[in-house]
Amino acid sequence: MNLRRMLSLFCIVGAVGTASAQAPKAAEPGTAQPAQKETARPVFGPYEAIVFDHDVLQAVKVDADGNIFLMFKPERRQAQVRIRISMREGAEYRKWFNGEDELVALENAGREPNTWTDRVQTSANYIEYRDGTHLFLHLKKTNS
Repeated sequence: MNLRRMLSLFCIVGAVGTASAQAPKAAEPGTAQPAQKETARPVFGPYEAIVFDHDVLQAVKVDADGNIFLMFKPERRQAQVRIRISMREGAEYRKWFNGEDELVALENAGREPNTWTDRVQTSANYIEYRDGTHLFLHLKKTNS
């Protein structure tokens, strides 16, 4: 073998060895893989937030009677809140007491800063809160 071929072979073997040393090691059979860190969703009483826009809301609370209250960021308290409910994710929206698919919050006229507003109570499993077309809160009931 000439010197040039030998040097090329040496470079290739070295590159492959370096790449395999830097590659993540496969777990041995029977050993536990470290869990990927998952961002926990906020929980409010029996609801878990699938969507929670921190640019719009400061907080959400659910009282003992199942009333859901929102606290908006002071600069977003003029949001035009529209609420839709359903029993299953992606299912057809349920009708509110007024026969509409969407409930428009009465507080849209003006909210005081740093106050709990937009009280809603429903037996629905999914609740969507929108400002126009922007979904800023989507709650999923996790228990009764």
